[in-house]
Amino acid sequence: MAKKKSNQKKEVQKKQAAKKQGEVNPISKKEKAKAFLELSRIGNTLMSGMAVLIGFFLAHGNNPYMALLAVISGMFVCAGGQAINDYFDHKIDAKGKSHRPIPSGRITLQEAFRFSVALFLLGILLSYFINQGAFFIAVIMSILLIAYPLFMNRVKYLGNFIVSLGTGITFIYGAAAVGTMPQMVGFLAAAAFLANLGREITKDIEDLNKDAGEKRTLPMLLGKTFAKIFVILYYFLAVLAAFSASWMFNLNSYFNLFTIVSAIIFLFSIIVLVKGDAKKSQKFSKVAMLMSLIAFVLALI
Repeated sequence: MAKKKSNQKKEVQKKQAAKKQGEVNPISKKEKAKAFLELSRIGNTLMSGMAVLIGFFLAHGNNPYMALLAVISGMFVCAGGQAINDYFDHKIDAKGKSHRPIPSGRITLQEAFRFSVALFLLGILLSYFINQGAFFIAVIMSILLIAYPLFMNRVKYLGNFIVSLGTGITFIYGAAAVGTMPQMVGFLAAAAFLANLGREITKDIEDLNKDAGEKRTLPMLLGKTFAKIFVILYYFLAVLAAFSASWMFNLNSYFNLFTIVSAIIFLFSIIVLVKGDAKKSQKFSKVAMLMSLIAFVLALI
């Protein structure tokens, strides 16, 4: 056992030495592809595609070709935002999240940058073939998602709004692809925006030590207690927006059921956060947001 540990230690030291000398450990194409999917946060990207589709159908879209175009272009812009964020945050991630594609060495900085630029350009190009409204949203969101890690790390409490806007606007983007903007889409977009804003602040509480000296977040500015108050407020407003949509537009019982489930999970998230476990809290909030997304899908029935 001791010999095995010694060999493992030597292997780690060897890899570290190779990295310092600028050597690159070759990885298979499969591993490289997996790393790019990880860089694009494929789970978040797929959820954004689903949100675009929900907005499209809530606006009574019936062109499958246009729906597919909107979903793919929206996913490309979302993935580009995820990749460019990791590109600019690679030094911070190296402190506590060295398993990520760039700090782990599976993807180089140059590869990450080119990948993100390609995704943004593809997303914008595809949106051009939808309509002017979709094209405008794709361009503006691409600019904002690039500006966020480039200029807003020192005012990340403002940058949180941009990230959350990107979450909410996916529903609006889907409706824009149809050329109409039902009020219900606005309510659901607002609920998604507020819920994600609460989660972003929770992540800032979790990363308080890691972000020290690199970013200026709300917990740093106001302290953890006041930051938690904002999280609770945003989750409450998100649930209120969802139930308001149900009341105003007479949504079905399936929507109400999953919205209630989402509200309960948000409550668990708040309880865990108040107890001091921000990491667990933001995981609960992600599940709650997934339940909300399912509720939005069921609103189409």
